Amino acid sequence: MADDWQDTALNSKHIPHGRGKKSSRGKGKSKGEDVFNPNSALGSYELSGSALERLGGKLILEIHELTDTPGGIYGSMVLPDRFKAAVLLAGSRKQLSNVMDDVEAAGEEPDSSEDDPEDEPEDTGDEDDEDADSELELEKQDRLHNERVEAFQKNSFRNPKFFLAWQGEVTLAPDQVKVEKNRGYVVFSGNDCRSFEGTLSCSSIGWKDVAIKGRKTTSKARAPPFSWLDFLEDGQDGSEGDEDASPS
Repeated sequence: MADDWQDTALNSKHIPHGRGKKSSRGKGKSKGEDVFNPNSALGSYELSGSALERLGGKLILEIHELTDTPGGIYGSMVLPDRFKAAVLLAGSRKQLSNVMDDVEAAGEEPDSSEDDPEDEPEDTGDEDDEDADSELELEKQDRLHNERVEAFQKNSFRNPKFFLAWQGEVTLAPDQVKVEKNRGYVVFSGNDCRSFEGTLSCSSIGWKDVAIKGRKTTSKARAPPFSWLDFLEDGQDGSEGDEDASPS
């Protein structure tokens, strides 16, 4: 699929009205402005498109947080009583596959909270050791966060684009709910992530790479309302065949 908007988004630079002369002097963005910060993508987006209008409401894509696996983002898509799905995004097909594998593998690990209390280490009462452990844990968290952010920086040379996978419930009728797994992608208008264009597929309602637009309505991130694993058991109706519609 090669729509005109896709060529525009990927191959051209937008020049704001009335500032053409200033932009034509050969002065590009500063190095700091060129670096994409994935936290800019966090928040809620109202989706629009001719296919989406038939749903009878507004489908909302919410981007919540970075995944533990570098290069991935957690999200969700919701239209009350019609559509409820967990979303994973990444800057390449390979990254997306790795993120999905890691998220699903994490769900197969045993719950450590159910370990026998007798296996817990004895409290030695050494507060200095506890403080040192806390500092090491904070340093580890900072390092992991920086690694997750740095994984997105190579996405800064052009408008940030993300491959998208979703799985969740599609309500076709009050007594007819289908669980599906499918794909899409988004191309943000710039590093500020105020809007995007892309495609979305959903075989249950006949969508095959339908064009979508997203407009940010809030930059406030919240915790995901549900996880990828909530739909995993039945969410294997995955149509992985929208590769031709992905950004070049």
